[in-house]
Amino acid sequence: TGAGKVVGPGKAMGHFGSHNQLNKLSDKWKEPKEAQKPDVNGGGTKATKPTMFCHHPHGVVAIGPCSMGSKLGNNPRAVVAPACLSMPFCRQMMECLGMVSSSGPAMKKTMREGKDMAIIPGGVEEVVLASSKVERSYITKRKGFVKYALQHGYDLVPVYHLGETSLFDVVYPLDTPVMLKARVWLANKFSLATGVGFGWSFLPLVPKPDMKCVTVVGNRIAMPTVEEPSREMVEKHHAMYVEALQRLYYEHRALHPLYQSRALELW
Repeated sequence: TGAGKVVGPGKAMGHFGSHNQLNKLSDKWKEPKEAQKPDVNGGGTKATKPTMFCHHPHGVVAIGPCSMGSKLGNNPRAVVAPACLSMPFCRQMMECLGMVSSSGPAMKKTMREGKDMAIIPGGVEEVVLASSKVERSYITKRKGFVKYALQHGYDLVPVYHLGETSLFDVVYPLDTPVMLKARVWLANKFSLATGVGFGWSFLPLVPKPDMKCVTVVGNRIAMPTVEEPSREMVEKHHAMYVEALQRLYYEHRALHPLYQSRALELW
C-alpha cells in the first residue's frame, strides 16, 4: 500500500497500492481527485483542545495506522504496546520516532503535556481478531482510553481503516470460533498475539500489493475535563464513542468494494 489521499471529517482518505484489482470489483470505485490535510475538527470548528486519534482496526501489522496516523492532528505521538519498547533495536527505533508506551504512567505523562496522540484502542486483542473474512473491533471492554481522555481534557476522533484486515490472510484453523476464543484469552491474560498472517504469495510477510485501503475520519467527540470521572461518566462517554465508531463504519463501508455488505462485530 502506498501513501494516502486525504479529505475531511466523516469522509474518506485512501492509501492506495499500485494495482487495480479492487477497481474491477466495483464500477463505482474512484480515487479522490486531490490530496489535502484532513479537517478533523467535526462540524468545521477549530480544535482548541488536544486530541486523541483512535485508529481501528489494528489488523495483523497496523499498516493503515502507521501510514496515515501522522497526517492527522498536530504531530501526534504514537502509542505502542509496552512489549514493543522492551525489544532491542525496536525500542531505540520507536523512541527515536517519538513513540510512547501504552502503560498508564507513560500515557498520563504525555497527556499532561497536552500533545495530540494516536492510539489503537483494540491493542493486541485486535491483532488476534484480524480476519480477511470477518470485520471485528475489540472495543466493548476497552474503556481506559476514555477515562484518560476525560481526566486530561482530550477530545476523541475515531478513525477507521477499511481494507486493513484484508492485507493478510489468517492461516486455518486459527480463525475458527474455538481457536479464536482461545487466542483472545491468551491475549487478555498474557498480552500475547498468537497467529500467522500471510500477505503477498511471493513474500508472505509483506502485505498484499494489489489490495487498496480507504481510511475514514470521524467527527470530533467533545469531552469534558473531569479529574476523577465516575464509572457512570466513563460508561456514558464510552457508549458515545462506540456509537460514533459504528456510525463511521456503516456510513462509509461502501467506499471499499470488499466491505460493502460486511458487518462489524464488536468484541
